[in-house]
Amino acid sequence: MKIRLTKNLEPLRASALARLDEMAGEQLHPLTSSPIAALRARKLAEAKRVLGGEGGAPMLTAEAVAKGLPVAELASSVVAKASADAAALTGIETRRQSTQSAIRSAPHPAAIEAALEEFLNG
Repeated sequence: MKIRLTKNLEPLRASALARLDEMAGEQLHPLTSSPIAALRARKLAEAKRVLGGEGGAPMLTAEAVAKGLPVAELASSVVAKASADAAALTGIETRRQSTQSAIRSAPHPAAIEAALEEFLNG
């Protein structure tokens, strides 16, 4: 760990907050913005239609046939996966907000770095 002496922590805080957002973005990307996330969103929409009795789920139907599963069973597993992903998103955002608070109230540079390390390893 580097020791920095500074009276004005605001530039360091601003930099740390920007780094925090980058780190959070890296964790959020697979769940929100990746091609797989887009695919999962489409599967979730189809799963909700299946479970709502509406049908119209060509992607899930093809996957269910390939796996030898009933479409409704696959739809239920897609919804469960989406719920787990939502919980993961909530966890990342909760940790990000907590880390923002820690950075903003950090009394010295080492505390700012420690907050970032905790987010990265948490």
